[in-house]
Amino acid sequence: MTDWYTDEDFWRKFGPLMFGDEQFSEAAAQVPALLARIGLEQGAALDLGCGPGRHALPLARAGLGVTAVDTSPYLLDDLRRRADEAGLTPEIVRADMREFVRPAAFDAVVVMWTSFGYFEKEADHDRALSNIAESLKPGGIAVLDLLGLETLCRTLEPVHLTEHADGSLLVERPVLIEHNTRLENEWILIRGDRAERATFSHRVWSAGEIARLVEAAGLQLEAIDGDLEGTPYDFESERMYVFARKS
Repeated sequence: MTDWYTDEDFWRKFGPLMFGDEQFSEAAAQVPALLARIGLEQGAALDLGCGPGRHALPLARAGLGVTAVDTSPYLLDDLRRRADEAGLTPEIVRADMREFVRPAAFDAVVVMWTSFGYFEKEADHDRALSNIAESLKPGGIAVLDLLGLETLCRTLEPVHLTEHADGSLLVERPVLIEHNTRLENEWILIRGDRAERATFSHRVWSAGEIARLVEAAGLQLEAIDGDLEGTPYDFESERMYVFARKS
């Protein structure tokens, strides 16, 4: 059975909704705060699970040497097109974060917008984090942008509807499964008299669980924040940002 995140039909059908102009603008606005938060003005950055380049492109625009890694040919083709149009030259690599590693190559590794946590096996997340740790230079920092369990317990709705500018309607049916360790979501995209369906899931961690995970990978936890301005993560946070440094 194909894993949902390797299904190119999923990205073709739902990618345009996930990676629209609004999402690209939000990411571009995030990057200055991200770089200020980690104190990085120059150097090499790895964007793992980069998708079509929401963060990779503004990181490159900020003057960093960017390597962008994803498994999806469809999303990477979109990234190449956008990079060419912007006159940017990130290194674009098709690879799996469980396999991709470049020893001591990067000043920062970022995994944004819940791109960490797709795998079914816990050992695969451990392996990906070990690769991140190995790929960092001494003193380099890893940033994980996650949807934390504490947030989901407060905000999860059994059904969520979004109407888009083109008239399409997205129905989302999320549910926590496996003793609240995974979020499973059914999406139904309705356009006119047609409906497209997809079901996917990803791992969900509490702050304490993810802290233990990054430390087990050999990284030193610096902070778990609720935003990129340094607000501590708590039950009122919308996101969970994990900052962990290689000694």
